[in-house]
Amino acid sequence: MAFLLRGFTALQRASPSLASLSTGMVVMGTGDALVQVAGNGSLDIGRSAVSSVYSGMTSPGIYHWWKALDATWPGSALRSVCRKVLVNQAVLGPLNCALFLGWSHCAMSCIRGNSQSSREEPGMSAVASEAVQRIQTEVPDLAVKAMGVWIPVHTITFRFVPPHLRI
Repeated sequence: MAFLLRGFTALQRASPSLASLSTGMVVMGTGDALVQVAGNGSLDIGRSAVSSVYSGMTSPGIYHWWKALDATWPGSALRSVCRKVLVNQAVLGPLNCALFLGWSHCAMSCIRGNSQSSREEPGMSAVASEAVQRIQTEVPDLAVKAMGVWIPVHTITFRFVPPHLRI
């Protein structure tokens, strides 16, 4: 285990974006697979791949966003941590929910080769319309529910995890 931590730390220091990309993909893909198997006993590889790729694409940007928050409010004192967590949730929370819903809807439609709303209106135009409708309908509730998870997680992250080890 110490070997893995040393390797990750070296990669994170040498190439933080690559480390964030690969770690985001592994963590999200593994987490999604575990949730599926625990929930219904089966695994949809396509769904896990879509989640994993999304996390890989966004993790480097999130890493640099967090660096900006750390530069704006340095340190791990409670006041700094609270500011970082609240700004992160207000800005990144709803944006991340919208991007994930849009990405996952479009990517899964491409994998499955279908549109949910209409067999008469095939193609990416229908898929994009469905994604927009899904974002408009689901993001407000999802963003509020996500706060219940991410506010405590990010409080712990900003308080106790050194910036170069955050994923």
